[in-house]
Amino acid sequence: MASPAQDKASKSSAIPRRTSRRVTWGRLSLGVVAVFVYCIPQFEITRNALNSVITSRVNQFVPLDGIADSLGLSSLGGHSSGKNPCSSRLSAWIEAEAALSWKKIFEQTGPAAGALEGFVIASPSTKDPDYLYTWTRDSAIVTSAILEKLLRTGDTALEASLRLYAYSQKSLQRVCNPSGCFENGMHGLGEPKYNVDGTAFTGPWGRPQRDGPALRAITLVGFADYLLQRGTPQDIAFVKEHLYAADMPAESVIKADLEYVARYWKEHSFDLWEEIDGHHFFTYIASLRALSSGAALATKLGDTNAAAFYSAQATQIEEDLHSFVSMKNGVVLAYKEPKQFNRTGLDAAVPLGALVSGAQGASDWGPASDHILATLKAYVDSFRDEYKINKGEKKLAVATGRYAEDVYDGIGVSIGNPWYLTTLSVSHVVA
Repeated sequence: MASPAQDKASKSSAIPRRTSRRVTWGRLSLGVVAVFVYCIPQFEITRNALNSVITSRVNQFVPLDGIADSLGLSSLGGHSSGKNPCSSRLSAWIEAEAALSWKKIFEQTGPAAGALEGFVIASPSTKDPDYLYTWTRDSAIVTSAILEKLLRTGDTALEASLRLYAYSQKSLQRVCNPSGCFENGMHGLGEPKYNVDGTAFTGPWGRPQRDGPALRAITLVGFADYLLQRGTPQDIAFVKEHLYAADMPAESVIKADLEYVARYWKEHSFDLWEEIDGHHFFTYIASLRALSSGAALATKLGDTNAAAFYSAQATQIEEDLHSFVSMKNGVVLAYKEPKQFNRTGLDAAVPLGALVSGAQGASDWGPASDHILATLKAYVDSFRDEYKINKGEKKLAVATGRYAEDVYDGIGVSIGNPWYLTTLSVSHVVA
């Protein structure tokens, strides 16, 4: 059923859901990390190098003269001048902001946030808007950042957060909710959010959302791989008892998510913005990575039949992903048939999906692939005159939102705004 706000939305026919636009501290921390990566010396990228890479890859689709200027990167300087593209003042701010973001992640996790152990809340806000819930998607993304830091720094103190997350998610998988029950085809795994006490949220919402189980599987497969590589008897036992066991019906958290994704990736669902019920690039690309990495884990643990099943589904997804590519200009559309939603299909979900995919270089969905680079330029261009911050004489990076037709203003419906998450996804992809 359409919300009353839908009638006011002159630029989009999708259902505006006021409680669907969350920017958690965890999400902001990922954006800060993206800027940090862009600014540290070993990841500096020059204007000329970027022009060369993109022009050589995608000039068959779009005219790319001055692509660095188009993406707003020329103001950052580069290697060729021997300068760090970020000023010392900005670098200092990034370091401080990164530390603050990490602090805020743990302040919004578990009992410190008024939630059960292992739960990540979206926000402590309970009014205008009410975001005091735990989302499967957000929790997986935030926890993946904790895993990344564990892998990068070897800080074993972070393992406790990952173990608590695994326990909490296994419990949530078995909570009956409006999407269904675990015992009845595992349909409940597509439920997007829960109350912070672990009970089902029963109000109206955009459900199911099938990216959540895929993202959770990606995160926990990474943790399982870490433990198996370390290989202590305790680590192996934890993986087999709590993360992945071959038993069917699925008893372990990763196995359940992989079975759900493998069975239902073809079915319709709501997108990551919780507005459009259809088939989505972001959901497909997350499902592809979950099943591919899950198949590798299943093979390691001797669950060969399951590994073959997951691999076969991953192959089908990979083939179907090409149906999101526009035959007209080679850009990747965020959802199939966007015109039915009065949208172009240019959406931050695509660069975010490229980051989630784990693909490297010029592989099909990697950051240097033809289609992703063509999409990135078209997506950035769609915001060039969209916001006041993007207008004027200064050659600054273009601030981007979710999609140009967005009408959500943070509480109600009027006009969309640029987001840190989406703007920084651009720099993250090109870095």
